Amino acid sequence: MIPVRVGFALGRLVPLRAHVVLATQRRTELSGNLLYIQQELRRRTPAIPSKVLAYRTASGIVGRAAAAWQAARAGYHLATARVFVVDDWFFPMDVISPRTGTYRVQTWHGAGAFKKVGYSVIDKSFGADEKLIRTVRIHCNYDLCLTSSERTTDHYMEAFRLPRQRFTSALGLPRTDLFFDDRLRSRATEALRRRYLLPPNRRILLYAPTYRGDSVTAARHDEQLDLHALHDALSGEWVILLRPHPFVRRGPSLPSELVGFVIDASDWPDINELMLVSDLLVTDFSSAIFEYALLNRPMAFFAPDWDAYERDRGFYIDFWSEVPGPVFEETTALAAYLQSGLFPVQRVVDFAREWFDVADGHASERFVDKVVLPALRGQSPHVSAVASAAPTSDETAPARSACSSA
Repeated sequence: MIPVRVGFALGRLVPLRAHVVLATQRRTELSGNLLYIQQELRRRTPAIPSKVLAYRTASGIVGRAAAAWQAARAGYHLATARVFVVDDWFFPMDVISPRTGTYRVQTWHGAGAFKKVGYSVIDKSFGADEKLIRTVRIHCNYDLCLTSSERTTDHYMEAFRLPRQRFTSALGLPRTDLFFDDRLRSRATEALRRRYLLPPNRRILLYAPTYRGDSVTAARHDEQLDLHALHDALSGEWVILLRPHPFVRRGPSLPSELVGFVIDASDWPDINELMLVSDLLVTDFSSAIFEYALLNRPMAFFAPDWDAYERDRGFYIDFWSEVPGPVFEETTALAAYLQSGLFPVQRVVDFAREWFDVADGHASERFVDKVVLPALRGQSPHVSAVASAAPTSDETAPARSACSSA
């Protein structure tokens, strides 16, 4: 906390700057919503000034020193930038008292509401450390949070302990713009086929499990799916693009006999682009299911440990009845399903309709027009929640001063 507050104190000594800071602790480069916002900022004439803070915490003395420096930088930019945009929990934002004239936006990195986060998991082994919760009001300093739907907002009000007026699903999610841009889709598809030498006569299965472990720093890849069994059953017809979760720092080691059938795509920065070349998604608890639903393509779920995941973290939906595809607990059953070739998609279509209020390819443009430009002028953006949303009596906002009680 000290480096953040030192940086913030120094930043308060200089005038506010009319630029946008795009910040993430998820990875060392921008992706998802932040990347699409950055691209839209650059498309404007003249381009809208922006800065990037993208880093991941590492262990050891060097890692701690780097983290302290990045924390001080974040504090400085939180004090000086008119607009500060994040895509996940960003610790520096929680330990400052916001400076008048600045505007902070949480875009989150996934659509919908699947796995529980924030205050929804403080009673779970996955949840935030109790000492941290007593010291810092996490997620409290957002002026606006993007969600994909009103139903998502209902859950994220609980996760962030913020009132409905701090959320909007009316803008859409910038990272979904890819699905509606034929030029971008074609370019990404061609690049992926060249990069991974994808055979034109095989179906592409995107396998994208979420990570396991009680924290981001301890994230590990789930290896319960028997890739050898899938190879024996499907190698003549399918190719698997394997995409471990970005938090996983050490991915699976693929044996030589799986080369050509399983392709490690962990180095590709945008999972949404991987979706474009795939015919079917297999996952367990990844929020990628929401955006994949926009393609109206089939999904299947491999989740032999769903009960343990429910206990340790939990879901906002009923896993077995609400996911848009069949659930399997054994590799052989999943293989048989894939061999059948019978993949109805009506559940997928209905799922997309329920979890996206707006998805039309113009979310990045709306975000810049309705949020960034007013905020850069020192005006508070006025963004509707959804067409029919109305606050109820229990939706009270936590006091601003309570956010940084440490």
